[in-house]
Amino acid sequence: MRWKFKGTVQKTLSVLPCGIRCNHLLQRTVGALRNDDFVHHMFREDVTVLFERMAAIGVSPQSRIFEIGTGWLPIFPLCLALAGFRNIHTVDLYCHLRESAVRRTLLALHVYTQHPSFQLFATPDQVEARYQHLLKSSHILETADITYTAPCDASKTSLKPGSLDLIVSNNVFEHVPQPALLKLFDEAKRLLRPSGHILHCVNCGDHYAYSDPSITQVNYLQYSNAEWARWNNSLQYQNRLRPIDFIQMADGAGFDILSAEYKPNERYLEALAQMEVAPEFRHYSLDQLAATSLTLIASA
Repeated sequence: MRWKFKGTVQKTLSVLPCGIRCNHLLQRTVGALRNDDFVHHMFREDVTVLFERMAAIGVSPQSRIFEIGTGWLPIFPLCLALAGFRNIHTVDLYCHLRESAVRRTLLALHVYTQHPSFQLFATPDQVEARYQHLLKSSHILETADITYTAPCDASKTSLKPGSLDLIVSNNVFEHVPQPALLKLFDEAKRLLRPSGHILHCVNCGDHYAYSDPSITQVNYLQYSNAEWARWNNSLQYQNRLRPIDFIQMADGAGFDILSAEYKPNERYLEALAQMEVAPEFRHYSLDQLAATSLTLIASA
């Protein structure tokens, strides 16, 4: 699908009263929800990374975890539950979840109960036993001790200060306007216990490239803010921030940056060499422009 056509469709849906419902229907019929491929991709590419980083910073099943941006399917919260975590909070700005989607996600995860990533926190037998226990439940999230709140603004919660051990997001922060991100970092600092952590995986590349192979993930960097406003929309808002922006926001909120993993993509460096970058991005280094993923870990 050509990206401008998709952008036009999404922008139209974003202003219609029934736009969110129509978008959900499109996701189920032609989008990420039409089969279980999305669950498998997310587990292999994202959950494994999150679990590895969590184990490295000493997060244990006794930790209190807060996820920003549940999304269409509760993949990460269910994986946490299978690994033995309890008292899991997950929030979203929009209420996307359905009980049928929760069960479908759980069923798709069964093939991974023996995966080494789970063994960072539990034995295979423990994971399988938890899976079977959840499968028998008619209220999976409740049985898993997962609290799902939507709509919810994660920048102003009612949780007590110092009540969390880890605040995590995956493929979310690229969709949040910068002023709201500043508030999210400030709220995270309030909610975390001393030496608690944030762990954010950010996909800071042009998301239209996933459905249009004719462009790369740096395509949107050639458009000025005024031009980009024609294609940007609330259903898939993209802030176009670079890795250094997220790092500086965390630092400005008082976090101690432990690691910030990003790497410029050689293919995107070549694409940038053939592209006239918009004025808004000319102060960034080429490495910042060509890096389209960031894994940020910091302590409170």
